[in-house]
Amino acid sequence: MNLKKIIIFYPSFERGGVELILINLIKYFLKKKIKIVLFSANFKEPKIISNNLFELKKFKNKKKFFLPKRVSTAVNASKALIDELKKSDVKNTIIFSLQSSSLSILLSKIFKFKIVVRNAEDPIHSTIYSENKLFAIFVLIFKVFTYNFADGIITNSIGSKNSIKKLIFLRKKVGHIYNPYLSRIIKKTNFKKSNYILSIGRFTKQKDFENLIKSFKILQKDIKNYKLIIIGDGELKKKLHKISHDLGLKKKILFHGWTKNLDKYYKKSKIFVLNSLYEGLGNVVIDAANYELPIITTNCKSGPPEIIDNGRGGFLVPLKSPIALSEKIKFVINNNNVAKSKSKYAKKRINRFLCEKNSNIYLNFLQNKLNDR
Repeated sequence: MNLKKIIIFYPSFERGGVELILINLIKYFLKKKIKIVLFSANFKEPKIISNNLFELKKFKNKKKFFLPKRVSTAVNASKALIDELKKSDVKNTIIFSLQSSSLSILLSKIFKFKIVVRNAEDPIHSTIYSENKLFAIFVLIFKVFTYNFADGIITNSIGSKNSIKKLIFLRKKVGHIYNPYLSRIIKKTNFKKSNYILSIGRFTKQKDFENLIKSFKILQKDIKNYKLIIIGDGELKKKLHKISHDLGLKKKILFHGWTKNLDKYYKKSKIFVLNSLYEGLGNVVIDAANYELPIITTNCKSGPPEIIDNGRGGFLVPLKSPIALSEKIKFVINNNNVAKSKSKYAKKRINRFLCEKNSNIYLNFLQNKLNDR
């Protein structure tokens, strides 16, 4: 059967790398003349994907008093999804879930539709380092049960693929496709630099900005002429500002909210740091490699070490270790030639993340799963 319609389930719209990935995939699918129906709260439809084959489904997002906001949104989106499935052709339609996939899997089985889910984070380590461990364990158990009924599972890194395979009985249904992220590879690299260390991400426990700030405080003992730029937003914003203030770093750490123009920060910074406890892939590391920035990342599960080829294209440090991180930053500052050599290596490898190439692999994966009867 030819794939004619993709129902994308992404209930709680969030800023970050997945936003760009979602848009890139939709644009590619539309170019292939496939109808796209997107279920997502607060998604602002960019003009660039304005197309009569694209439909954004709005749903009543009433808060369920006993459920967390994200779960409540998923429940409301699921109710709207039922109406769409009732009028869709099971022979040429597939469900593609990027979030709250357990609910969409259950509905797909009830209505006998094929479904492919995208798992964006390492499921085991995201549970270990969760802010609400009890709830995270429940989600993991529910995910283990429901994911085994999915027709296909896409992970965005090899490490994440290996992790989720431990939870799935029929392991051949799990595939790894790198994010369709990069639109182009930057040729120019001789930008005017300042003494800036750059880090980007949501202000959550996962990103561990707290230990990054502590490492920067340690760095001040030996190197005082650098500033730390942190770009992002989230529930830990006030806490991170307070830590920065209490450590006497108010003038040394520059906080910036989300901005679409990240290029200027990559261009003028000398080092990029990702201090995450876990990741799925880590798109910001790809960007740093594209700008040939020296990269320091935690040896976390699953993506960042993969992007820098386990240290050949950057530097790895242990999790939750501000002393080790500060020492590595100092090493990079004092050994620019070594750092640049690694940066050039990482740059040569980023064609793995090109948008057109990986979008096509996504489409083939969906088409193949639709035809598996």
